Amino acid sequence: MSETAKQTPRTYRGNCHCGAFVFEVEAPEITSAFACNCSICTKRGYLWGIFTGEDNIKVVKDDGLLVDYYFGPKKTNHKFCSKCGIAPIGYNDSSPKDNNVAVNVRVIQDLDTYKLKIDTMDGAALDPQYDVPTYTGPEPPAKFESGPGHTYHGSCHCGAVTLALKMETPLDHTYKGQVIECNCSICRRAGYTWVYPAKDQTVIQGAENLSYYVFATTNWRKAFCKTCGVHLLNVLNPLTDEEVAALSDSAREFRATRGHMRPVNIRVLNGFDLKSIEVTKSDNGTKFGVPYVNP
Repeated sequence: MSETAKQTPRTYRGNCHCGAFVFEVEAPEITSAFACNCSICTKRGYLWGIFTGEDNIKVVKDDGLLVDYYFGPKKTNHKFCSKCGIAPIGYNDSSPKDNNVAVNVRVIQDLDTYKLKIDTMDGAALDPQYDVPTYTGPEPPAKFESGPGHTYHGSCHCGAVTLALKMETPLDHTYKGQVIECNCSICRRAGYTWVYPAKDQTVIQGAENLSYYVFATTNWRKAFCKTCGVHLLNVLNPLTDEEVAALSDSAREFRATRGHMRPVNIRVLNGFDLKSIEVTKSDNGTKFGVPYVNP
């Protein structure tokens, strides 16, 4: 493809996962994006790939569920959906209106983010520095025959929810367990990087500040902070016996064999270097479960 063809604008459509907010934007072909290592970009897993003006964003549907989140100098409004927690877009209130919108290309429909060239930005080096929330709760009760284990602390961005995670072995290049980035409809949009501890390996403080998003088989619910929208956990959905009986055979089996888990999005671990651990990019998300239909 010629360089000229690559720059020919096309219309992209994007949405939060639940479909409460749907938009279209004209932009050149998306072949790359950049990942910033600042506190909010890391925890939310942003991939920034379109920078445009407010007039170039055509809102197709808006149910009024987008929530504003400001922090620090409060120049950028990091909007997220209060129902599903997905953050599609950010507005820089101090920029000219012809270049004040950044689009998180994870929410662009049918875009294979695995194929994008990812550049990096050292936003963490910029002032003001992020004030890391402090976890003050008890350590997880899990016991390991091999030793005391390794404990990590994490949080949402605003600090309303904090957590402790205890793993038997360090989360680094020597880790032998699963560390998964999935390309299913929700994981791709949220930018999760999952590990799969048991429930007794985690302790959550501020759980009353979590919202939960349930969809598809309803086996799991994605937990995110009501205030800042950062996704922290995947929690087994408390279903009645009748609701469990109504699940498909495969969904019931999945619940029975994995219900002891409480998956954690390691992006929320404070000070954790994602480059220090080997992440598997899984394609299984497009092959199993209830098919997702783009709104």
